[in-house]
Amino acid sequence: MLPPAPRKYMLTGLAGTPDVLDGFLKAFPSTDPVWDHRPDPERFTLREIVAHLADWDPIFLSRMIRTRDENEPVLEDIDEGQIAIEHDYAHSDPQESLARFRKGRAALVAFLNSLPEPAWDRIGIKPPLGPLPIYAQAVLILGHDGYHTQQVAQWLASART
Repeated sequence: MLPPAPRKYMLTGLAGTPDVLDGFLKAFPSTDPVWDHRPDPERFTLREIVAHLADWDPIFLSRMIRTRDENEPVLEDIDEGQIAIEHDYAHSDPQESLARFRKGRAALVAFLNSLPEPAWDRIGIKPPLGPLPIYAQAVLILGHDGYHTQQVAQWLASART
């Protein structure tokens, strides 16, 4: 079980990620070349990052809903690279993706805020990670946010040089 104080900080962090990204990115029009800057050919551009985040919150939410409602469901492993191709991240509108991310994140945080205390410990099985209670799934999302917000900061810094 995640105690109440750390849970509050986690929920605040999850709710704040769209604000952080807006602070970094809102000023750039969708046609600005910064969106397609790729200092590392193995990683997403800024345009692709925000499309990825917008697509993944509904996936994360679906997994947590299944974990709440089913007895130890096996949570699907999804190929993020394949989704990026299928959803054409490279040509997505980043401002639209930011708006979708904000909407999806609000739904995810509302779900978490609505959970009764015992539900936080309900377990989903996530190959290859194994058993993940809902609180651990939420921590994983917060870590995912941190990974990509750090990437955004690094990409913007390298685009300025």
